[in-house]
Formats: sequence, C-alpha cells, structure tokens
Amino acid sequence: METSVTHFLSSLSSITFRLAAICFALVNGIAIAAFALSRNRRLVDNWTKRIVTIDAVLIGAGLGVPLLAAGAKLGIHALAGMAGGFLGLFK
Repeated sequence: METSVTHFLSSLSSITFRLAAICFALVNGIAIAAFALSRNRRLVDNWTKRIVTIDAVLIGAGLGVPLLAAGAKLGIHALAGMAGGFLGLFK
C-alpha cells in the first residue's frame, strides 16, 4: 500500500512539473512572438499583468505540487515506519 501511494505521488508530481514547464514555455513563447511581430506597445501594456499572473500560477503549481508530494511521501514513510514498529510489538 505504501509503495503504491508513494509511486502515485511521484508520478503526479513529475507530470505536474512537466506540464507546468511546457505551459510556461508555450505561454511565454507565444507572448514574445506576438509582441515581437506586432510591435504594439499597447499590447504589451494590456497583456503583461495577465501573463505575469499566469506565470506565477504555473510556477506555483510546478514547484508547489512536487514539494507537497515530497512532504506527503515523507509523512507516509514515517507513518509506515511507526506502524510497522508498533505492529511488531504484538507479534
């Protein structure tokens, strides 16, 4: 049970990081291309806040989910070690 949950958390964190990194690159690449092709200063002024917000969400998800998953795996290993030691007393 412990290994399946930790495997799920590992795969979830890696998929989330990978998708966030890909989306970050796509959003910023499209924005740079649009700004460079249009050369419109109003476009930059209007979209910068939105792009920075999207970037903050993607960075938060890309780093936060793996960090929380690592903490959860640490807790699962600690609980499994305590439960194994506790159950070993009753054998």
